[in-house]
Amino acid sequence: MQKVHIDTVAEQELIVRRTGEKLSAAKSLSDAFGLKNLLVHQEVLPPGRRASGFHFHSQKEEIFYVLDGTPSLLVGDRIMDLEPGNFIGFAPSEKTPHMLFNRSAEPATVLTIGTCSSTDETTYLEQEVFSTSLTGLN
Repeated sequence: MQKVHIDTVAEQELIVRRTGEKLSAAKSLSDAFGLKNLLVHQEVLPPGRRASGFHFHSQKEEIFYVLDGTPSLLVGDRIMDLEPGNFIGFAPSEKTPHMLFNRSAEPATVLTIGTCSSTDETTYLEQEVFSTSLTGLN
């Protein structure tokens, strides 16, 4: 067992393959230890970016924990503003569509924790559902 410092973990800019849209910059803490059933990412959301599409999972459990900044979370049809120390979780049985994004002028850092399942199905909702709520996102 070896300890790892976050500064030594490679950062990867996440991009939507279909459109080329830039999302967050993520460091995979779980990959640093070869974990297969647990996803732990430190994600930095620059102003105007989102972490993913508006979605929910069939089996994956997720928690978002805000480390720094003031990101927002679209949950169903409402927006929740978050601050450091806030966290929110999603159980797959809820089928609650959600999307983390940053509409502030400063970067936001979030720890994303989730289970991994080879049979998980992610359902993405159409952008038109929420586009009017996200004015200013790139």
